[in-house]
This record gives sequence, C-alpha cells and structure tokens, in this order.
Amino acid sequence: MNRGNYRGNQQFLSSAARVRLFAAAVILLLAPSVRAENLFVSPNIDIPVRRGAGEQYKIIKMVRIHDKTELLEEKNGWLKVRFQDGEDGWLPKSLLTSVVPTGEDVKKLRTENEQLQRKNNELALELNGLKEHQDGEGDKLSACIAEQDKIKAERRASEDTGKVIWFLSGGGVLLAGWLLGRLSHSPQRRKSGLR
Repeated sequence: MNRGNYRGNQQFLSSAARVRLFAAAVILLLAPSVRAENLFVSPNIDIPVRRGAGEQYKIIKMVRIHDKTELLEEKNGWLKVRFQDGEDGWLPKSLLTSVVPTGEDVKKLRTENEQLQRKNNELALELNGLKEHQDGEGDKLSACIAEQDKIKAERRASEDTGKVIWFLSGGGVLLAGWLLGRLSHSPQRRKSGLR
C-alpha cells in the first residue's frame, strides 16, 4: 500500500507541478509587455554581450561603460537590448540603469549651451543692427525737427514782414489821401460868418 500511496503522491505532485506551470504561463501572458526605453551600461567595467539570456551563451561583443542601448525584451534577469550600431544582444539586468550617466548629461548640457550661445550671438547682432537703425532714424528725426523749426521761423518772419508791409501800405494810403486833400483844395480864404 505504501507503493500505491507513493504513486498517488507522485501523480498529485505531477498535477501540482502542472498547475504551477500553467499559472506561471498565465502570469507571463498577462504581464505587461516590456516598453522600449533607453538604458545605459553601468560605470563598472566593459561588459560582455551574449547571444542569449544566460552565461552559457556565446559572447558576441564587449560594450563600454555608458554605452546607450534600447530595451527590447526582459527574461530571467537578463535584458535584450539594441545598441546604437543596430546590433542586438543580452546583458545582465543588474548592469544596466535608466539613469543618464554624468558624462552624457555634460555632453547634452554643453551642446545646449553652445546652441544658446549661438542664439545669443545672433540676437546680439540683431540688437546692434536695430540700435544702428534707431540711431539713423533718430538722426533723421532730428533733421526733420530742425527743418520744421526753420520753416516755422520763416513763416513767422514772413507774417511779420506781411504785417509791416500792410502797416506801411496803410500809412502810405493815409499820407496819399492827406496830400490829395491838401492839393485839391484851392487856396481860398475862408469867409468869416460875421460880415
């Protein structure tokens, strides 16, 4: 009977293993798919890239510290990644990080700084051009104001000259009238009203 119980337990263990296997398969099928993200090689050492997810697979190349990769797949603590040269391979998950290496940050910041400096220089040149234009327009404005002041002064002088001419014309008419009046009367004596 012991043998029979042993066989029954063996069958029970087999079905339990099958249930576990089925549960693991369901979990893997329902697990969210790995999304593509950029990962960087940790700053430890040069790392061997393998053909498969495990140490037993052949090394296909060595990667340098801070090499940028794209995550394709995850399996048993190993990550399948694509390198910038387009080649795919497997690396231990523990040696990859999503943190951008300091050197990469510095490169990015330097590039951004250079772009900002170029833009600043372009804007400084544009500003200088606008200042020169403003100075030129200011000179034109000053010339226009001076011309306007000159025209106003000439108009005032012309008005003053016109007033003098009218005054002299009026005085000349008055004098001419007086002279004509004196000349047109004969030199007769006045008769006195007492006679």
